[in-house]
Amino acid sequence: MPIKRSTERSGPIPRLSDPYVQLKAYPEPTICPTCGLVFHKKRWIRDEYITQEIMGVAHKHKCPACRKIEDHYVMGLVSITGNVLPALKDEIVNQIKNQEKKEAFRNPLARIMSLKIKDKEISVETTTENLAIMIGKALQHAHRGELELGLSQDEKFARVHWHRDMEENSKNIKK
Repeated sequence: MPIKRSTERSGPIPRLSDPYVQLKAYPEPTICPTCGLVFHKKRWIRDEYITQEIMGVAHKHKCPACRKIEDHYVMGLVSITGNVLPALKDEIVNQIKNQEKKEAFRNPLARIMSLKIKDKEISVETTTENLAIMIGKALQHAHRGELELGLSQDEKFARVHWHRDMEENSKNIKK
């Protein structure tokens, strides 16, 4: 099934700002005391070598992702439903975590804030709207189903819903 979009917006728009990303540059070297990201050349990066080298002399300041987690400032919400969940729950959770790792390579500020697993629903809160969108698209690509993307017109926020029900004649087939 095609992806349904609930707004006119076709994707993240640069003019919408993230209130946790400051325009001013932090002094170099700056390290996040919570997660160990390093502010280097106007970007937050993950580099274990640099982190060990500057640990004693670096300025300390929490990165935007750690501040969002601390304040519970959600920028992406993913809802996963359907009667297929009991059979695919472990696989779906692994896909969610793999998408986080994949996106963190490109943007280390993209993180999962919470992952709640219930009988008939999995809900995920993310620190970036792009991570939420990537999770939804990965599930759509791997398992088909129905994907709805809701992008806010006023702020950087994505609401993603993926749903898939198993067909009646395939419920008795074991994978």
